[in-house]
Amino acid sequence: MNFVSLENKKVRVILNNGDFFEGLCTVNSAEYNMHEFGREETALQIADYLFYESEIQSFQLLKAPENGCDATDIELLMRFSLKRSFSEHLMRWEDNELPDKYDHNFFEYSEQPVPDEVQKAVFFQKERGDSFLKLQGAKPLQNSFGLSPSVTLSMELRRDFRNWKIRSDLEFQKPSLSELKELELSHFGPAYGESFTRRNISRLYEELSYHGAYLNGELVGSCYTLSNAGYVCLDGLLVDIDLRRQGIATSLLAHIAESEKGKTLYLHADLEDEPRKLYEKLGFCEVSRSYEYLCTDLTGLEEQFLC
Repeated sequence: MNFVSLENKKVRVILNNGDFFEGLCTVNSAEYNMHEFGREETALQIADYLFYESEIQSFQLLKAPENGCDATDIELLMRFSLKRSFSEHLMRWEDNELPDKYDHNFFEYSEQPVPDEVQKAVFFQKERGDSFLKLQGAKPLQNSFGLSPSVTLSMELRRDFRNWKIRSDLEFQKPSLSELKELELSHFGPAYGESFTRRNISRLYEELSYHGAYLNGELVGSCYTLSNAGYVCLDGLLVDIDLRRQGIATSLLAHIAESEKGKTLYLHADLEDEPRKLYEKLGFCEVSRSYEYLCTDLTGLEEQFLC
């Protein structure tokens, strides 16, 4: 097989047993693998998984979705997670470096999963030592198996940002990791714990572009972006809890829109959360939806399937 053209490409690798894995691919030469792993055979590596040539039935280059927002979301997810086959209607995304992050470790459904598939997913999570289960797809489930539902919107900016009211006393620059940790801990630490919050921001900081809003030299707002094929995904928007509703978020958004002029700026918003209304007033319009179902205590789910 000719693997050379697959370097740093998004690839689906199909193994001899029919399982498949998807993600950003690197090619390991036979010499490298012999030195590192004691096996002299060319291999493809996706995340932490190594697939030797003799184990591979075929491979495919993955095409980006026509919707630019969806394509950029996949690009973003593949920076951190690998996607692999799991059952007929479920595929699993997993991030071995941050296994307790819901958004990096979930089951994507293509159609309504049957009870046996969800039971398999529950037991898989339990065996890994995880305490949560998240299902995600492009359309709502008819049977959510008792998981809590939510809807996330992808919203494109469709209005001239230069008409926004912005603050003139703010400065904008890339924040340091230590500054981000302090801001994130003040907001997310009580809910998710200090350890997770620190690990999460460290993981994201390696791969994404961060932007900070400063007031009197102090970081008071931040978010990250990923640019891909003319689209810019903006996410993780956070403002100091004591300074909200004072135009900091809008000013930070305007700064990024100016920096990325000529590209399509979009973000994500929970259908039921208050920020969505702000985004709509600024001119962000819904272009797609993601349906998510989450359980953070598997005990009840496990009992449901054992009855």
